[in-house]
Amino acid sequence: MLYENLKAYVSSDAYPFHMPGHKRIQVSGLSATIDITEIDGFDNLHDSRGCLSDLQKNAAGLFGSRHAFALVNGSTVGILAAVRAMTKDGDRVLIARNSHMAVYHAAELCRLNTEYILPDTVDGLGIFASISPESVERMLHAHPDTSLVVITSPTYEGVVSDINSIAAICHRYGARLLVDEAHGAHFPFSDRFPKSAVPCGADAAVTSLHKTLPAMTQTALLLTNDDGLSKKMQRQLSVFETSSPSYVLLASIDRCLTFLENSKDAFDAYAKRLDAFYQAAKALRHLSLAHDELLRAENVFDFDIGKLCIFGNGCMSGKELMDILRSDFHLELEMALGEYALAMTSVCDTDEGFDRLSNALIAIDSRCIRSDHPTAVTSSPLPQRRYTISEALEQDGEMCNIDHAEGRISREYIRAYPPGIPIIVPGEVIDREVLSQLRALKAAGNEIITDHSAFPLISIIS
Repeated sequence: MLYENLKAYVSSDAYPFHMPGHKRIQVSGLSATIDITEIDGFDNLHDSRGCLSDLQKNAAGLFGSRHAFALVNGSTVGILAAVRAMTKDGDRVLIARNSHMAVYHAAELCRLNTEYILPDTVDGLGIFASISPESVERMLHAHPDTSLVVITSPTYEGVVSDINSIAAICHRYGARLLVDEAHGAHFPFSDRFPKSAVPCGADAAVTSLHKTLPAMTQTALLLTNDDGLSKKMQRQLSVFETSSPSYVLLASIDRCLTFLENSKDAFDAYAKRLDAFYQAAKALRHLSLAHDELLRAENVFDFDIGKLCIFGNGCMSGKELMDILRSDFHLELEMALGEYALAMTSVCDTDEGFDRLSNALIAIDSRCIRSDHPTAVTSSPLPQRRYTISEALEQDGEMCNIDHAEGRISREYIRAYPPGIPIIVPGEVIDREVLSQLRALKAAGNEIITDHSAFPLISIIS
């Protein structure tokens, strides 16, 4: 049934304002006919010396790094391998709290001691702002034994941090910097987008080709300028990544790189489409795009104009907006959270797609009526930590209804999906602020995800 459902969906007039970035129109000729294994003449991804080595050297050149590793298990495997290569068991690491679950899983597997930076939010929007260099320096001053700093830049919503300054601070304190740049694969190919992390001084970065470029789902790159670190990363990729890499996905990476070699005109056209869309959106009276607010925000270093955060502003929640766009206009967005819905765009979007979205928003806006919809869902302060993640998972546990869990210690991750960032981490105390945030997220239509159970049941330490 899955195959039939997929065929029916792609045959409909539904337009994808979500990943993957190829938007179902730029990847062709990739099929089971090229689904092979490591036969003679086709190299070995875990010991590349031929065509796959050439592919990775080409990727490194295009993305401004000395080394690039092709990934077929997404940025997730790059994060796992990079964290393992950059730490030892028991190391102290500093993690941006809005990090992807893969970062937390890496900390769990490597038995790391975690400290967190909770980013500020952008006034009036409720989305995370940039990680400030000052906050990184404060934390490193307080924890000078930190070996690794991990931040997400850009965020899901496109907010970028000052990697140049943060990298310099990390290196001054003897720490390395890993940047989850999964949503920024398109950055090097137009000056309309922010600068990439590794050329700005990050020791390593992961970037997902499939999110914003013409490449198939699960394709990504792990990048570094450090020769010694690259050898450790290769070793760890052989641990975490499949030993039977898909040549269909590797071919997709190769096709994507070929596209990028001569992509200036395509990215110029993409930037013009975005400019035209933002201009058309100025006609909105009730709905709004997060653009000028991000340009003016003191706690936002830079942002990606390709991410369209559309706010309901009291007329409707983000989920309601997303549902209307799907049901009435056949436009599928990436996610919704609180007051906003997020449309992901890419170099492969069309004039027709942007026109459909702008016309739909204007039509919805014309019938908007302000109501008592909840305001932006804000984050709670960092909970108190009693155990490391790995220690907490080794404790005996019991099931508990979340309504009776105040003061108890979580034995699992509790996160809202989307975007999947943990609200509570194993070993942390479930306090009143956490409970309040979970209720607000639930009321806004987000699904609450746990590891062992069906929310509102959660696993706590006995």
